[in-house]
Amino acid sequence: MPHALSPEDEPSFEGEKLYVNDGLLRPGQVGQLRQSNPDLPIEELYRRYNEDGYIFLKGLLPRSDVLAAREEYFKMLAPSGVLKSGTRPIDGIFDGEKNAGDFPGIGSGASPGNGKPGEATAEKFVELALEAHYADWYKETFCKHPVLKDFIARMTGWGDSTLGVRRSLLRNNTPGNKAIGVHYDQIFLRHGEPTSVTAWVPMGDITLTGGGLIYLENGE
Repeated sequence: MPHALSPEDEPSFEGEKLYVNDGLLRPGQVGQLRQSNPDLPIEELYRRYNEDGYIFLKGLLPRSDVLAAREEYFKMLAPSGVLKSGTRPIDGIFDGEKNAGDFPGIGSGASPGNGKPGEATAEKFVELALEAHYADWYKETFCKHPVLKDFIARMTGWGDSTLGVRRSLLRNNTPGNKAIGVHYDQIFLRHGEPTSVTAWVPMGDITLTGGGLIYLENGE
């Protein structure tokens, strides 16, 4: 019965257990982000951004463009052996027979400081994951997607003065590794004014326990 569950057994949200690096989240510690429709008046979206500290949008970028980037990414990582044999790169299916420690996520809890994560066995995976940051399909096509830039320009009122930050973070992780710890983006980006807007864009569909973003309520 629900009242008989210990804190370790109690699901965090919608029947799922959600973890951060120091343990299981309790039901009172987690809630659902308020979802907004990209078709709402831009003034309303900006109001929500200022009120909540975020706006959660689905369907802003064309799905085909996101999946095209996802496919290119996993094509780059495939030579490391991270993907399950016989599966398509676009599906990004991890080879569960491999040791997760050989594929440390970029930005995950396995990463020591700002150096390259993992041991020598992870060298190929890490090198390819870092190389992806400089590939044209990522830094020129995905990061500079005109739909995203246009939306930010309209929402903030910056218009033609909207510029992209030169540094971006292409995060990844694999089953069995820890998530990145609590942080705020400015310390990682190191470029741009504190007024900059961060867009976290999942490269494909994700489930509640599939590596999504946890946002600190009333955070900035």
